[in-house]
Amino acid sequence: MAKLPKVPKGTLGKAPLAKTPHRAPPPKAQTQTQTQSRAQAQARAKQWHIARDNKPEIHSPPKSPSSKLKPSSSTQSPPRAFTPPPPRPRQHELELASSQTLHRAKVTRWRQTPLLICGLAAFGIGLYSVQLWISLSRDPPSDIPDDVSDRFDKEAEGYDEKVNIAEILLGLSSKRKALTEQAKGHVLEVAVGTGRNIDYYPRKRCDTVTLLDSSGPMLSVAKRKWRDTHGGEYFGRVVFKQQSALDEIVPPYGSHGGFDTVIQTMGLCSTSRPVDLLRNLERCTREDGGRILLLEHGKSYFGWLNGLLDRTAPQHAVEHGCWWNKDIGAIVEESGLEVVEIKRYNFGTTWWVELRPRTGLKRGMGMNGDVVVDDGDNNNNDAAVAVGKVDLSTNNSRQVAQRSWWALWR
Repeated sequence: MAKLPKVPKGTLGKAPLAKTPHRAPPPKAQTQTQTQSRAQAQARAKQWHIARDNKPEIHSPPKSPSSKLKPSSSTQSPPRAFTPPPPRPRQHELELASSQTLHRAKVTRWRQTPLLICGLAAFGIGLYSVQLWISLSRDPPSDIPDDVSDRFDKEAEGYDEKVNIAEILLGLSSKRKALTEQAKGHVLEVAVGTGRNIDYYPRKRCDTVTLLDSSGPMLSVAKRKWRDTHGGEYFGRVVFKQQSALDEIVPPYGSHGGFDTVIQTMGLCSTSRPVDLLRNLERCTREDGGRILLLEHGKSYFGWLNGLLDRTAPQHAVEHGCWWNKDIGAIVEESGLEVVEIKRYNFGTTWWVELRPRTGLKRGMGMNGDVVVDDGDNNNNDAAVAVGKVDLSTNNSRQVAQRSWWALWR
């Protein structure tokens, strides 16, 4: 390989060096400002490192880029103090809070119930007062028939809705229940109406039940109500009769001298012959152990209330077929039946009467109240004492009970 020739030493010279411009030293004031800024930055960095070393670790969620703040060169906010989370509630504290909540709910409910009852009572009293004021403001009609029972035919379908509120406020529903629950044996209910006592019959203690009323529409409602309440299984021992309670009432077959229990609620007020009605009930009731139970409304203890009843009675009779100012005590006394108990409610206007037939009477009592008293001596014809006008040729025979159709298959 051929070698290159060597270059002589003086041929290649050194490149001239570029001359750098001469810089003047900075002024003295600017040098001091930079030194101070550098010292302040070092002091802030030192404080930040000290605070970071003393601050406990808190795992906080990562911050979004938008929440990052640019550090201020002039001021730096001090670090916030650490606040520990509140302690968790214990089990007994939770149970106490739950019981307190339930107690507050009960107290609220207890307050609402009396307010509701008072509101309903005030509404009922106000409604009754308005009706009473309307009755007082009207002039009584001049021509009122003695028998106003035909009003019940028109009001049969809506009768229960009309009297429900008044009977609840006066406590008549509970008294109807207590009266009807005493029924036993062969039972007769007179003036049954729409059957407002049907729900309370003790069926297991009743052999037969005879429901009697002079109003056909009312009796139809009572028949439908009995079927809906007690069903058709018991319907064979129930007899519905449309007749007046002043006519002869024939006891069912097997009653042995009459009904064991006779019930009438709000019936004397709608008849023009209440004394004859009670005597007719006595005729069809057993002498030995028979009972007549009445729940009626009439005159009060107080004279001012009796005057109010007397003033409103004609208009009430025209609209509802009921005279509510009758003296029930005087009617019972005039009938001559033996009084077992009399109780009165609602300022004396509601009468609870328990009667029983007089012993020693023959079943020949006429509708005019004439009876024949027998002292038990059948051989002495002079022992029969006539009370009133008595026709022995027609009234000396006892009633013969007729056999009912349903008894053939019992």
